[in-house]
Amino acid sequence: MYFFYFFPVGIDRPAYRRPWLTWALMAALTVVYAWQRWLAAPLGADPLDLAFFPGSSPAWTAVTAVFLHGSWLHLLGNLLYLHVLAPPLEDRLGRPALLGLFVLLGSGGNLAHGVVSAVGLFGQGGLGVLGASGAIAGLMALTVLRFHSARVVIAWWLFAPIGGQNKVGRTPLPVLWAVPLWILLQVAQMLLTPHTGNTVSFGAHLGGFALGLGLGLATGELKAGRYEAAAARGRRYFGDGHYLAAAGAWTEAIDLKPDDREALLELARSQHVAGRPAEAATAWRRLWDLHRRERRVDAALAVYDEACRAGRADLLSPAEMSEAARFKELQLDYRGALDVYRRLYELHPDHAQGQRALVRIVVLCRGRARDAEAAGHWLAEAGRALPPGPWREYLEREFNLEAGTCAVGPADRPVPHRPAGS
Repeated sequence: MYFFYFFPVGIDRPAYRRPWLTWALMAALTVVYAWQRWLAAPLGADPLDLAFFPGSSPAWTAVTAVFLHGSWLHLLGNLLYLHVLAPPLEDRLGRPALLGLFVLLGSGGNLAHGVVSAVGLFGQGGLGVLGASGAIAGLMALTVLRFHSARVVIAWWLFAPIGGQNKVGRTPLPVLWAVPLWILLQVAQMLLTPHTGNTVSFGAHLGGFALGLGLGLATGELKAGRYEAAAARGRRYFGDGHYLAAAGAWTEAIDLKPDDREALLELARSQHVAGRPAEAATAWRRLWDLHRRERRVDAALAVYDEACRAGRADLLSPAEMSEAARFKELQLDYRGALDVYRRLYELHPDHAQGQRALVRIVVLCRGRARDAEAAGHWLAEAGRALPPGPWREYLEREFNLEAGTCAVGPADRPVPHRPAGS
């Protein structure tokens, strides 16, 4: 049996996508155990041929043994731990990485048991091993590194029958308390094994945990864990209305991951609500630049729209605002394009891009947006504000600028680019 005295029922680090791999692993372990229990004997197979017996089994059985279990209780314990620990890790690490780690950690734990068995430590000499406990212990080590500020909800055996009906028997504990408690129980029972005759493979448990800890440290999981902790504080502070504290937490997160999109967005929101518009605009601007560099047009436009709702339409330069409006036109979001062109003209009426925006407003209102009343208003504005030049000549020719009515011909003909220097 993998767990003693208490077992986990939840962790306060959510997974933001469905944990398909976790579910697949749980299903695979269950199917294999059903094969062991009911199908192996009728088919003339011996499941123990796939268990790992140090010194007598092929090396590959250290892998196959991961998917075998000795009893329903053994299986259910591992499934419970896997259900709690694996989804947030799958979300952060990715499915291929988690699958590789599951097999590697489980195999490593079995090999660690092999050392214990070969040396004859703790009265377990000559014992084989099976089960995913080493893999689960390794995932627990990764959880300590990645989610060291999290709390795990544990239930106690004594109160398990009523734990599902109310909160009696359930205790939220910091991960940094719960896991050392688990290790202490493992070590204590391992030392008592020569006297109790316990056949649980504590070597696989502790070996898998040590391997997971080493791999996690080598791959930067501790730094990622500091980011997770800062992000969790930022969300909590923001939810509690402590916006400056939230901004500080998100700033810490950005120091750890400078180009993290979530952190930049949440920093901008926290600064805005805290009454720091300039700092918020700086964060939104960084996020816009990041999305544009990555050619994530939809995400960049969403950032600009949010900044505009916060009153920071001046986030972009005139050329960038014109580009944003053009992107919206390409997406057939003509109303959205009109909004950007209006802001551009209102902010920069004398700029070349502002004058072009005024022309595009007239063209869109008469054409794609189909708003004749607005077209008349903006055509009159163009007659008042546009200086002599190509844009005014275009409106006079195509839209009868002086009379304020549309000329005969297509309503939404392409507007020629303004000549350089005009």
